[in-house]
Amino acid sequence: MEAATLEQWYALYGYAVHRRCVRLLQSEAEADDALHEVFLRAWRYAHTLEGEEPLPWLYRIADRHCVDLLRRRARHVPSEDVKGPLPEEASAPDTSEQMHLFGQVLSACKERVRDTAVLYYLDELTQDEVAESLGCSRKTVKERLAQFKAVASRLLTGGRAKRGTG
Repeated sequence: MEAATLEQWYALYGYAVHRRCVRLLQSEAEADDALHEVFLRAWRYAHTLEGEEPLPWLYRIADRHCVDLLRRRARHVPSEDVKGPLPEEASAPDTSEQMHLFGQVLSACKERVRDTAVLYYLDELTQDEVAESLGCSRKTVKERLAQFKAVASRLLTGGRAKRGTG
């Protein structure tokens, strides 16, 4: 990848990627660092793009990086601090507390479930749109959302769920 292309992507998509990082991390400072890490990884792994649109690809890099940060952060949060209300159907987390809880649940999910939940809850896509975006059936999307809710239920009402479940 040429430096000019990366600069163009940063100018076009940097704000959107930063806002996504802010929503996931609930911290401007961490989002600033995450944004730089996303574009470093984009530079490093540009050869994997292969005809895909850049923004969804950058979002996936951002999601994975932010969830890794949330996972590290979750290791230091006592389980009693994680309890709270379960997310409502098809409603995006809108308060700092809800976003923190959402991040905690995401960090306990497998990647495929996490990707589905981010598209559905954070990006507010329909189940059909999520299925199309991920290249799977709507039934698979429903199953993954059910797995996300099961992890959320275990994590938020019964203590910590095992890492990677769901």
